[in-house]
Amino acid sequence: MYIAISTIIFLIIIVSAILFYISVKSFYKKKSNNIPVEYLQSMNYLLSEQHDKAIDTFMSMVSVNKDTAETHIILGNLFRNRGEVDRAIRIHQNLIARPELKPEIRQQCSIELARDYLKSGFLDRAELIFTRLSYEIENPAQVLHHLKEIYEQEKEWKKAIDIAERIQSITNEDMSDVISHYYCELAEDEIVLTSKENLDIAKKYTNKALGYNKNSLRALILLGDISFENKNFTDALKRYMSIFDSNPNFSYLVLDKVKKTYDNLGTKENFFSFVKSLSKIKNPMELYSNLSNVLPTNINNKELSDLYDSEFEKGKASLTLLSKYINLIEQNKIAFDNKSLNNIKKCLNSHSNKESRHECINCGFNSIRHFWQCPSCHQWSSISKSLLNKSKNDHYVV
Repeated sequence: MYIAISTIIFLIIIVSAILFYISVKSFYKKKSNNIPVEYLQSMNYLLSEQHDKAIDTFMSMVSVNKDTAETHIILGNLFRNRGEVDRAIRIHQNLIARPELKPEIRQQCSIELARDYLKSGFLDRAELIFTRLSYEIENPAQVLHHLKEIYEQEKEWKKAIDIAERIQSITNEDMSDVISHYYCELAEDEIVLTSKENLDIAKKYTNKALGYNKNSLRALILLGDISFENKNFTDALKRYMSIFDSNPNFSYLVLDKVKKTYDNLGTKENFFSFVKSLSKIKNPMELYSNLSNVLPTNINNKELSDLYDSEFEKGKASLTLLSKYINLIEQNKIAFDNKSLNNIKKCLNSHSNKESRHECINCGFNSIRHFWQCPSCHQWSSISKSLLNKSKNDHYVV
């Protein structure tokens, strides 16, 4: 019942808006105040929820001028915003087919039809229209942004680069970070193939990414990945370690890579020593605890207990660390006494109202894992790890 009432209210708003729009246009242009019969019939069909008949009546109009065309576009957009994309497509397609339509109105309607296709998932059709319009209209910035969105969804990174460069040249908008990410995407596609030739291509793409953004954290990590896949573990370690110096807040992104590199060098104990020396990292034990359940064999229980106690005393203990700590107590590697009990209590109190997560600074999207591009607002380099107050309404993405 409530759904039916809300639908009727929505349709009344549509009718009122269209009638008001027509009346105002007629008044200022000193035309006849008579509303066309087709409009009145269409309004009646809309109020009685006979949407297809309303659309048919609109499309049966003998002639379409600028004012009535704009009304058609508004109605089509309303259907699209409601999710009734098939009806929006019918309206916009019929309008474009009108021979008397002026070029600027036809272009505007073509944009709306392409947006209909975009929302309904017909990316190839939307791409064809947007591509044509990008060379026809005077200011194609909006159209180019839609094309960029399509190529990102299709992972057509080379085409996305061309479009981003066109946007930059037309609007003077700085697209360097976005283009840098596109080259990183191309590099990652090549790294997966792991052959020498592919790794060489990946390095070229990564260097181009750095050419657009010399501080690109992602590109710097990829250089380490390329060295690792080339089995140049010494160079890979050097590049990963540089992340700790230049981007300590994002060091968790490469710590697992550092461990794997140490493992391939056959110096696992050195990695443990490295973890203990991380003075710039906010939660070194949290990072280490996430890497492996196997500790170096030459670490005695006292040294291990002291390492954890230090993190608890500094108030840096996370829930991940706490879970690892309890596991070590169960394994009798750490004594279950008043000190360990106080550590557990202190950690639980600290995290009773807070938790660690990744958040987009642009739209507020949050998740457990890190993304280079926000899945919600599609902005690049907008997600970072933070400690925020816990909310009952949070929606996490793993």
